[in-house]
Amino acid sequence: MAVYLSDILYKLAGSDYASIISEAISSGDFTDENLVKAAELLKETADAGLFQSGYDSQDYGTAQNLFTNGQAAMFYMGSWEASMALNEDIPEEVRTNIRMFTMPVIEGGKGTAADIAAWNGGGYGVSANSEVKEEAIKFLNYMYQKDKLSKYGWENGVGMSAQDQTEYMAGDETELQMQFVDAVNDAASVSGTPVNDCGPSSFKTSIESQIQSVSNGSISVEDFLATIGKECK
Repeated sequence: MAVYLSDILYKLAGSDYASIISEAISSGDFTDENLVKAAELLKETADAGLFQSGYDSQDYGTAQNLFTNGQAAMFYMGSWEASMALNEDIPEEVRTNIRMFTMPVIEGGKGTAADIAAWNGGGYGVSANSEVKEEAIKFLNYMYQKDKLSKYGWENGVGMSAQDQTEYMAGDETELQMQFVDAVNDAASVSGTPVNDCGPSSFKTSIESQIQSVSNGSISVEDFLATIGKECK
């Protein structure tokens, strides 16, 4: 849900997105009008019934199952779930008809349809105290050659990496895969890191828990923004 909030904020703020987040986290002041509006729109989304019943207490797997079983019309998720189109555990009628779209524009917002929420993440590190430090480094250097892990991921429809996969396209890619490629190729800009990953660990914990409370009306937008701001000071 914090990523969803970031997506809304990017459509509202456009190129000001990163500076708004940076300033809020460095100062602990989350009263910027774009942040307030983004939180309000998140609450309106929940109030309008766009989320499933019990969404605020359900986990990733539950939400995914609702979608892959045909009980939910949409699944707010990233390109790492592109492999659903190849997963034979998912009913054929569902998996062959999965398509994607990016967050719609928001009236009055600075972000356009070509400004999309996207970022690269998920890196690896090797502990300085590892008993197999040198071997681990060699393994990662091997797996991160362009024709290894990234290529294998592409061929199995497992998301997208930050490299051009053109030379590995065989023509049998799923429509879902190619939609992700088109979205990135057509993007005028990408958001970068979502808000919940921009601050200290205490902030991340706070926003990821408090955001459920603001969406279901347990706390006000003002209290939500003040609470997460306190974790940045």
